[in-house]
Amino acid sequence: MQRVESLQRRADILAFGEIGPDNYHLAKARTWIDLALSEYYEGENNDIIPAAAGQAEALLEALEKKQANIAMDTPVQIPGSEAVRPDLWKVIGTLKSNVQFSCGQRSVAEAEVHLVWAGHEKLESSWEHAQTYARSAEELVREAIKSIDACAASHLAKNPPPVLERITLPSDAMYEFGSGKLDHASLWRLNRLADSIKRKGGVEEVILVGHTDHLRSDGRQARNQELSEQRAESVRQYLIGRGVPADKIHARGAGSSQPIVQCPASLSKAKLVDCLQPNRRVEVILRGTRQE
Repeated sequence: MQRVESLQRRADILAFGEIGPDNYHLAKARTWIDLALSEYYEGENNDIIPAAAGQAEALLEALEKKQANIAMDTPVQIPGSEAVRPDLWKVIGTLKSNVQFSCGQRSVAEAEVHLVWAGHEKLESSWEHAQTYARSAEELVREAIKSIDACAASHLAKNPPPVLERITLPSDAMYEFGSGKLDHASLWRLNRLADSIKRKGGVEEVILVGHTDHLRSDGRQARNQELSEQRAESVRQYLIGRGVPADKIHARGAGSSQPIVQCPASLSKAKLVDCLQPNRRVEVILRGTRQE
């Protein structure tokens, strides 16, 4: 017990120092310590306590020595546990290779140890007892994904990749007037678009912006905003179904705020609808790195 309490004091010093509590290695060490303490207070006398303490001590020593390139490997099982939830371990491995991993590093570190903890509970008792820790690992992974995605979106907003191509899809050829539902006769356009996106190298982001004209018989311009969003989202969902990665596609609506043409109000309703046709559209913006 004295060893574990000593490790806890060392971890607290690092957490309140320049390293901070969100550091991946420190967060993992502190969770190993939590595991060891919990098992001790439950009166356990098995291999899991010294094994968890050993994991924590190795990480703390490396941090205290300011060691560079500390290994990020985490054993899926240690003495006193067994491997569980390979699906979550696979997700965690993907997150650790993400360029924005630092944004979710603390949650990932804690999730890894909670999975080992779940493996201990399963070996010692049953999966029923292990589920609490497995569920907490799932929640921590979700938190990490949310944080990493938020950082990626922020980075993209501040540093958007160059525009590779702009494509305009005419709404009148894809939807019935005033509808956000795709016309089956127009799907060939989206099939070609999906094939082009997948074939074109260097596409990092696909931005879909829906637009409408300003006509509203009920005067509710908010409905035009909703319609523009629905049209962009329907294209997004179709492209995802055709194999374009969902995380690359972002859809939004601009309503009638960005017209291409202006038409005289004196025109008859039918002629005005025809004149405003270019304003009813979905713009497709492909951003990325141009391949030579």
